[in-house]
Amino acid sequence: MSVPPTPPVGPPQGPLVTGQGVPAAAAPTPLAQPPDPVATLLQRAVDAARADAAIRQSGMGSLIADLEPALASPGLPPEVKAAIRQVLSLALATDPAPDAAALKAAIGRSGLFLEGRLAATPGAPPIDMKAAMLVLQQALVAAGVMAGGRPPKVPVPPPSRGGAVVGQAPRPAGVRHDDAPAHLMQVLGDETDQALARQTLHQLASLPDEAGGARWMFELPMLTPQGAAVAQFAVERDGAGGGAAEAQPSWRARFALDVPPLGPIRVHLRLHDGRSSAILWVERPDSLALLRDQTADLAEALAGDVTIQPGAPPAPQVPPPGGLVDRSS
Repeated sequence: MSVPPTPPVGPPQGPLVTGQGVPAAAAPTPLAQPPDPVATLLQRAVDAARADAAIRQSGMGSLIADLEPALASPGLPPEVKAAIRQVLSLALATDPAPDAAALKAAIGRSGLFLEGRLAATPGAPPIDMKAAMLVLQQALVAAGVMAGGRPPKVPVPPPSRGGAVVGQAPRPAGVRHDDAPAHLMQVLGDETDQALARQTLHQLASLPDEAGGARWMFELPMLTPQGAAVAQFAVERDGAGGGAAEAQPSWRARFALDVPPLGPIRVHLRLHDGRSSAILWVERPDSLALLRDQTADLAEALAGDVTIQPGAPPAPQVPPPGGLVDRSS
């Protein structure tokens, strides 16, 4: 009994046939391109920085709230007090209410663009929130503070690309001006380290995507009569739509704040061809009624359409594997 020959292992033998029935030569198998070693190292560095910052990060509100009583302490070194004043001077004042120019200036000094500006214009460092916090951190280290050993007092979900934006309500200070100077500086050292880690996460979330799309994610601390609140922003080029209708630049912005007496408010804003449309989600019923009464005024101020809805916007899609995990709690 003869055994039939074993068919060869590999691609199919014989000519390929096109849709018109004409034999065609077999397409060569493309060779796998070796990974770019520089890109691989950069990605590993980004992943390591993100993982480290996600563990240490916390909101800036706790730091801003504790700076005022710390500044009144008679026992802090002059260098630490000078650094505290610089940080407080960069927070966004809300009395009087900020206009567009004040908001633009606050975004510019948010700390998001520090390294880019240093690379573009070496020399005197720009005055922004991240630079000011780094100076404060250095002053505390010079005073003998070893930060980073305590978990955040107020865990805040880490920012991530495409994630929800959340405003942080004003919170009372956790220290007193008559606390021991060593205790005050230790608390400020931990909170500064946590705020800088969160700043790093915002910068990583603002990196361009593979298509080179522009996006920025950042926070602005605000000085309100009730204390220091923090508003979170995400601004990006709108990738929806297409064709001639999308020939002009189209942007969308999301931001959230939680300021008494309005409470949590989230805004989705889209700007295209000189027109804007906004959707506001309001959680408190009394604030919802108040803002709905002012819908016409808001629409006139924005030169666009305004919709006000109760509750919160739909949750964003779950990030892909390898995204941030909130390990702060």
